[in-house]
Amino acid sequence: MDGEVKRRHFVAIATSEYDDPDYEPLAVGVEVRVLREWLCCLDLGGRAFAPAYEELADNPTKGAVRDALEDPPGHRRWREADAAVVFVTGHGVTQSGAHWTVLQATESDRVESTALRTVDLINWLKNTRIRHLFLILDQCFAGRTIGEIAAFETDLPGTWFVLPSATKDQKAVLGALTGAVTAFLTELQSHNGESYAGPKIPLLDVQVFLDGVQGKLGEGQRLIPLPGSQASGPHPCLPNPHYRSADKTPVAEQRSDLALPQKDVDAHWEPRSRGVAQSGEEGWLFTGRQKLMQDLIAAASGPGGATVVTGGAGSGKSAVLARLVTLSDAAFRARYGEYLDEVPEDLQPDEGAVDVAVLATGKTAHEVIAQLCAALDVPTPRTSGATPSLDEWITAWQHWLAARGMPVTIVVDALDEADDPLTLLRTVLAHLDSGRERIRLIIGVRSPGGDDGTPPATRPSRGIPLADEAERLLTARRIRADETPWWHDGDLANYAASILTTTDNTPYTLPQATAAVAQALAHHAGTSFLVTRIAAANLAARPVRVDPDDPAWLATVDEGVLGVFRADLYAHRPHTEDRLKAVHLLRAVAFARGRGLPWHRIWPAFANAVDLDRTYGDTDIADLLASPLGGYLTTDIADNTTVYRLFHDALRATLRDHWRNLLHTAAP
Repeated sequence: MDGEVKRRHFVAIATSEYDDPDYEPLAVGVEVRVLREWLCCLDLGGRAFAPAYEELADNPTKGAVRDALEDPPGHRRWREADAAVVFVTGHGVTQSGAHWTVLQATESDRVESTALRTVDLINWLKNTRIRHLFLILDQCFAGRTIGEIAAFETDLPGTWFVLPSATKDQKAVLGALTGAVTAFLTELQSHNGESYAGPKIPLLDVQVFLDGVQGKLGEGQRLIPLPGSQASGPHPCLPNPHYRSADKTPVAEQRSDLALPQKDVDAHWEPRSRGVAQSGEEGWLFTGRQKLMQDLIAAASGPGGATVVTGGAGSGKSAVLARLVTLSDAAFRARYGEYLDEVPEDLQPDEGAVDVAVLATGKTAHEVIAQLCAALDVPTPRTSGATPSLDEWITAWQHWLAARGMPVTIVVDALDEADDPLTLLRTVLAHLDSGRERIRLIIGVRSPGGDDGTPPATRPSRGIPLADEAERLLTARRIRADETPWWHDGDLANYAASILTTTDNTPYTLPQATAAVAQALAHHAGTSFLVTRIAAANLAARPVRVDPDDPAWLATVDEGVLGVFRADLYAHRPHTEDRLKAVHLLRAVAFARGRGLPWHRIWPAFANAVDLDRTYGDTDIADLLASPLGGYLTTDIADNTTVYRLFHDALRATLRDHWRNLLHTAAP
């Protein structure tokens, strides 16, 4: 939708001074400025609006409005592919069954001759054929235009969003709508405003905007868009100031689920660090892990069949799968081609080796097969219901695969974190290709045990570990990422050293001292890149180096995720009450199902439910996200809003089941 828009325009028609004493002066400058700062902010990039007809924001004449909008010069005319926000504020009156916009020279006893008929303004906008319009009418009785618009030969476009300040029989409180919009936009652009959509959504939902503004209106004032207006869904005229496009790695959509985060790519080729979840994770570009990467490349390009990649939590499965997916993408290779010479040739998959990648976290079997089909342009099956059934999707997939004529490579990670792992395995993955010849299926799944101190992975009802069931059901080759020949202790030490040396302001600048600490950390971390990642980032943030033989910090590593997570909490929240609040805010996310927890209204409610002794609000969440502890969270999209979840399932388990141990055992 947003990509269809060619040009964006912002027009304010604002009258603050009146020659006729029957109309009192109005202060409208602040509202115009706030709207302009929101819409025309350069930080919006391609979503920014350009101010147009700026003279109309300062007591315009009727002729000036007509010249600008009824019959503008050819080069200034709006077109169907444009988007515009038009803000009309000032006095409004009704006379002779019509609504009139009062201008500076309007005479109260000659309204029909000296005012601007509001429906004429709407008709001029309609004649531009502009597809996306947000029209705000902050005037008394602005809703009266409903009846006049009904006389149009054609309806207003369904992509218009027309918002009057009052219904046809309601007198607006002067400045109420613009005041409410201003208050909402001020909050939207603050740290707390991220709650409305988050960093992954470029455009606000119309209903979210309406709810936010309604919450700022006084009693007796109701927002009712004109009939036919867009009632919900994202709108190109509602840019989200918190959207961060730079977070997206440049890969094709069908591989974006498992693409490396852009911050991790930057951390490798432009060394820097801003927190534990953003700290120089170079695991996907190790000089080590050669056997694991080589075998994954062979699985992605060799004969058909299934490969199951297993290992304990934190053993680096996902990092290597992300490396495989990202390095196979044509767009990524084109952008970073000059850097790829650093990656050994035998550790690079062929371009296009992976056709589609799916992160199963929180997804149902239905969602996964629908995502696979959409990514590969499988025709949507005909159905008698509202949406195709699981069987209908599978049948459509199998027909498409039979006609394809060449194998397809699919990577599915975090099978154990799906909404129902066994249902996904048995009803979808096991039925993708009965002959096992036309699909190369690579599945990442956590196996029982590991050195992180967390419970084993999901088990089927009969007690068979999920990884074993996947291996059996798919007749799959198994790669155990935390066992020989795929595991090498040196990889973990190298990984620790990379974090210790690339973090900003690190005390680890001497190679020999760094190597000693990295080797000690790797020895005590077992086979957990997760433990190594958290511990190394914590050590690098300290003002001085630790003694590699110091039993205090080594004891925290021996405790696995619990120990290093606790040490980080103590480092960033030294006061008991602050640490307790941070734990409960993170616990709230740990209890979320699906892809994650929405912020707006939901996250505070969850936090208040897990901690009955305190009250949490948006400011508490904003403070958490702005701190290094915000790095423990990752974001996703669900129901057109950003959702938040812990970046690793081992963190979820720790917060759900062992949170008291994060608080009551002294950190070294």
